[in-house]
Amino acid sequence: MIAPMEKLVVAGPKRLARELLAELQRVGVVHLDPLEVEELSAYRLSKDEEDQLRRWEAVAASAEHALRLLGHEVTPAKPFTGSLEEAEAAVEPWAHRATVLAKERDQLREELETIDQFQKPVEALAELAHGLDESRWLAVIPFQLEKEEELGAVERALEEALEGRAVVAAEPVAGRLAVVVVVLKRDLEAARSALSRLGIGELRLSGPYAGLSLGQAKAKMAERARLAPEELAGVEDGLRRLAGEATEPLRALWTRARDEVERLATLRQLASGRYGFALFGWVPVKLKVRVEEAMARFKDQVVYAFEPVDAHHEADRVPVTLENPPWVRPFELLISFLNTPKYGHYDPSWVIAVFFPFWFGMIVGDIGYALLFLLLARFLNGYVKRGEPLVIDFFGMTLSPQVLDGVVKILRPMWVWAALWGVAYGEFFGNFLEHLKVFYIPGHEAGGLIPILIPRADTVATANTLILVSIAFGVLQVFHGFYVRARLALAHHHTKHFWEAVGYMGGLFGLILVAYSFLTGASNGFLTALTVAGFVLFFLGIVLSRVWLMLPELATIGGHVLSYIRIYAVGIAGALMANLATDLGFAIAERLGLLGLLVGLVAGLLVHGLILLLTTLGHVLQPIRLVWVEFFTKFGFYEESGRPYRPFKSVRSDAV
Repeated sequence: MIAPMEKLVVAGPKRLARELLAELQRVGVVHLDPLEVEELSAYRLSKDEEDQLRRWEAVAASAEHALRLLGHEVTPAKPFTGSLEEAEAAVEPWAHRATVLAKERDQLREELETIDQFQKPVEALAELAHGLDESRWLAVIPFQLEKEEELGAVERALEEALEGRAVVAAEPVAGRLAVVVVVLKRDLEAARSALSRLGIGELRLSGPYAGLSLGQAKAKMAERARLAPEELAGVEDGLRRLAGEATEPLRALWTRARDEVERLATLRQLASGRYGFALFGWVPVKLKVRVEEAMARFKDQVVYAFEPVDAHHEADRVPVTLENPPWVRPFELLISFLNTPKYGHYDPSWVIAVFFPFWFGMIVGDIGYALLFLLLARFLNGYVKRGEPLVIDFFGMTLSPQVLDGVVKILRPMWVWAALWGVAYGEFFGNFLEHLKVFYIPGHEAGGLIPILIPRADTVATANTLILVSIAFGVLQVFHGFYVRARLALAHHHTKHFWEAVGYMGGLFGLILVAYSFLTGASNGFLTALTVAGFVLFFLGIVLSRVWLMLPELATIGGHVLSYIRIYAVGIAGALMANLATDLGFAIAERLGLLGLLVGLVAGLLVHGLILLLTTLGHVLQPIRLVWVEFFTKFGFYEESGRPYRPFKSVRSDAV
């Protein structure tokens, strides 16, 4: 549910403003908004406060930069307790040492990359040049060609440009051709122009090798190839030692500096007079006791008041936070990145928490696959326990331990429902346990130990029932969505939306009864009366809401109900592919004897792995899509957005 909020107004002497903000930051539950009133002006930082803000920002930036150079994430820690001057004195040596060592490391890495890339070509070119690039009268142009066939074009171009006043020598090196052209110094520019017209660029070394002759570059590269790795190891060892010494102090300095910066910057949101200040914010009703405890420290020095929120007229301004039971809370993650519900509207978190894992289990419905999702959850939980982020280089993603904890909690009901439905379907990596006579289909000749309650792979026996169950979910959820829209419309006095929702419910009710009569052949006066009543309500909704597009849209709404068939369709497709993989393994085992047992097992596992790779994304997206699209659109979840609740708190605070 959306947490009820109250407004908070505080006034007090100007000298207590920073102290009060420090206390509110410690409590970490007040969402502050700028206070603009005619009687008071905006709070303006003094020169001393401006100077402190700039200096604390510099401390935070230096600490953050040093931590990143040392290869560590910027994470909050127990804050530094000294003064601003002490913080500046503490951070400067750490930041300077980290910068110097990181610069040396980067230079050495760049040099080693240059050596790795150019050492062999330079050695070959130096041998070809024979020191002629150090001559007073001759010049050498070194370069590389991709193909040996290109050498002929080079010789012809030089012959045409210099009329025989050039010597070309070449040698294959690592799949390419190292080439030197020796010319008189007065012909150097003409030779370069001829090569340039062929798209050939001269090999020019950079960094410490710039300006050296080929022979000198060869000697220096050989020496640096021997010494640079040792120097790099020493620098990296120095960085590791520095990281061990400085990481926690730097995190403490960063934490303190960021908190100080936030407090000083937040002063600008206050209103102030000559001697006093006032602030305005929002507090969840459940957490206002924390604010009262914080205010008790100031006794009679400040005054404060809580005021109720007008959910109808102030909904656009009120920040939104959700209050849900622990089993629902992880699923808020699947809503927050889409939209923030508006204050006074509807929080659909519990709908996702109930239906998404249930439908996922209904689709997957395999004990073996459920165990794989359990292993995935345990693997991710290891990162959570160690407090480590998960880095996925292929996608360029880094998942924090907090995000991983939410994913693990979402996976838990998913694999549980997949296992329970797997028991009902009698599926363990497809029909593996059927082959072993553990599960069996009642009424079939092949016996077993445990009867299968819902043999979904037997489409003749179960398809109609499972399709109807899937459609029933669609009816339930679409009606629920329109009911929520009607209730919200009544609460906010939106008559148009109310009749639109009621009309759609009536029209959908009529469509369902028409479909029932058509499929079953049932026809009686009572059924006809209900059908007519539904369509009358639908047309009444069109007239009173003046949304004339409801008439053609009714068929679309019916299609939304039918789209829930995908719960069955996606599930049965996956089940049949899993059965195919298992049947393949057993067929190989039966044909090849003992060797076939091993080959069949490997083949079955490989095909199951391929199936999981191809279908898992769909198994996750299809059920969540039904909620995001078919349900959310019925009550206007995407039509209005709320303000996310952003409490003023310390960077190390986990409050709310």
